[in-house]
Amino acid sequence: MTLFLIDIYIQDSLEEYSFNQRGVELLTRANVVANITSQYIEYSDELIKQTIKQLEIDKNIRVIVTDKEAKVLFDTAEANNLKGKVLLKEEVVKALKGNDVQTHFEEETGWVINAAVPIVKEKETRGVVYLSTSAQNIVDFLKDFRKKLYGITLVVSLLIGLLSFFLAGVITGPVEELTAAIRDMSDGKLNRKVEIRGNDEIAQLGTAFNKMIERLNQVEEKRHQFVSDASHELKTPLSSIKVLAESLMHMQQLEMPIIKEFLSDINNEINRLSRIIDKLLMLTRMDIFENELEMKNVNMKALLQGIVKSLSPLAGKKGIELRLKANEDIFVLVDEDKIWEAIFNIVDNSIKYTPEGGNVTIDIDKSEYSVTIIVEDNGIGISGTEINKIFDRFYRVDKARARETGGTGLGLSIALDAVKLHGGDIQVESEEGKGSRFKITIPYRET
Repeated sequence: MTLFLIDIYIQDSLEEYSFNQRGVELLTRANVVANITSQYIEYSDELIKQTIKQLEIDKNIRVIVTDKEAKVLFDTAEANNLKGKVLLKEEVVKALKGNDVQTHFEEETGWVINAAVPIVKEKETRGVVYLSTSAQNIVDFLKDFRKKLYGITLVVSLLIGLLSFFLAGVITGPVEELTAAIRDMSDGKLNRKVEIRGNDEIAQLGTAFNKMIERLNQVEEKRHQFVSDASHELKTPLSSIKVLAESLMHMQQLEMPIIKEFLSDINNEINRLSRIIDKLLMLTRMDIFENELEMKNVNMKALLQGIVKSLSPLAGKKGIELRLKANEDIFVLVDEDKIWEAIFNIVDNSIKYTPEGGNVTIDIDKSEYSVTIIVEDNGIGISGTEINKIFDRFYRVDKARARETGGTGLGLSIALDAVKLHGGDIQVESEEGKGSRFKITIPYRET
């Protein structure tokens, strides 16, 4: 529709330009004839004919000269010659009033263009030069131009339609595919990715969607694994409690030492179950409120001294020397409870996996941008294949030893989550049979 409106505008503009241009041409010729004629006292047919010849005026242009009474003095027309008659055309009347006039209109014989100018001598209008010619060539040209323009417009419209159809498929295809994938995702189907074509905004959106699907799959996989591991870890102490309780129930003769032994085992399993639940609740709180940190200035030296004091009884039972190297007060903006839990779990882990008579050392250092806490032991160490898994939830290097020491496989995961909430990280260096070195780095902020 727009193209056809443009066509109409072009045609109207071209038509107006063509008629005006031809009219100006006729006015120019009429003015030249009028100027030459005005130089003579009397009109002469020969003079006008000679002027027409000199100006090379086309034979198709009718030239009429009138006096100031509109009486025709000269007419080049052979048929219907008006010489001696009064020509009261609108153009002639206006020209006698001193105006240059050009008009174009359609007659019975076709379109014509007229021009009339006054013959002025000594500031007095002495007559009129009137020129008239057929405009059929202009009409034919415009008609032919109109046909070609409509043809071109039709072809262009078809091409635009085909191109639009193609582009619509190119653009809407990926959008529809992405919409279908999102619909599947909302139905719980996380295995569908979209095909990436090109590098436009739709392709970038598709890339982002695929990354989101990958991340959701990873989260879903971890969720399944977490539920499975948590169920297993909770079921184990419950099973032990059930077995011990049933054993007590089926005993015919109950002796107090045996009862105390069984109740002690049940109590240990209940404590273990309580520790697992506490760790799970802490992980859940970190997952849900991961951005909610109660930041305050904490003296890290005092915090580490508190951890050493809390774990000294555990270290003393195994004859392990627990040492703290902290010479100065270092104040850092942290969430005290979370950082305490992180460092406590790592030190506790080192004590549990260090043989009797070993050493566990805690060192702290501060640079311009970070604070580093190093926990080093000479325990059993970690193999190269397992060192990247120790921060996974419920993962334990030595499961048998972990059960003996009451390990849940959640301490290091909690520690890493807490440190990462502060924008820090934990790095581990270890060698089997020689010990491990945990390096905790957190950003240094005082206010």
